[in-house]
Formats: sequence, C-alpha cells, structure tokens
Amino acid sequence: MSEKPSSYTVKMVNATGLSAAERSAAELRFRMALEFGVGGRDDVVPTLQACMLARSLMAHLSAEEAASADHAAEREVIALWEKAEDKAVLTALKPLNRDMGDAQFEINT
Repeated sequence: MSEKPSSYTVKMVNATGLSAAERSAAELRFRMALEFGVGGRDDVVPTLQACMLARSLMAHLSAEEAASADHAAEREVIALWEKAEDKAVLTALKPLNRDMGDAQFEINT
C-alpha cells in the first residue's frame, strides 16, 4: 500500500501593496525554491516536521550542550531547513524589486 504524499499550502502574509497576481507568483516561486532546497515536493513536510522536532529537543539545552557532538544531527536538520527556507524567501521576493517589510510565507500542512 502506498502512502499519500504530505501536502501543504503556502500563503504570503504581511505583504501590502501587492496585486493578487504578484502575490500568487511570489508564493509559487517560494514553493518551487523550497522544494528544490529540501529535495522535492514530498520532502517539504517531513523536513519541516524534523526541524520543528529538532528545535524542540534543543530548546532546553545550554549553548554548550547544543554545540556538543551529541546534537550534531539536530543542528544539521535545522540548518538544512533554514538554508532552504532563506533561499526560498530570497527567490520569491527578489523579482518584486522593492522592500517587502514584514512579508513572510506561512506553510500550512
């Protein structure tokens, strides 16, 4: 039996002054860049969930504990997600050629 791939939606928020077409295009660019950054469409939700879990596991640690070799895997998962998300934001916003202030992309699963 095959599992249904995890689906998600992307919504751009706090982006004043954009037309519906500009917002939709930015959301598409974000989605495509994020999927490329994590390895594909089916990897977005699991990677996001792994990042959230790693962050929660490390939340109570001191800086020294978090930097230890024991938590290298958690740091790698967080770094993978943050790198992919940062690049996706840049990819989505750059063509708009203006300061987007507090604009963000929400991912809902």
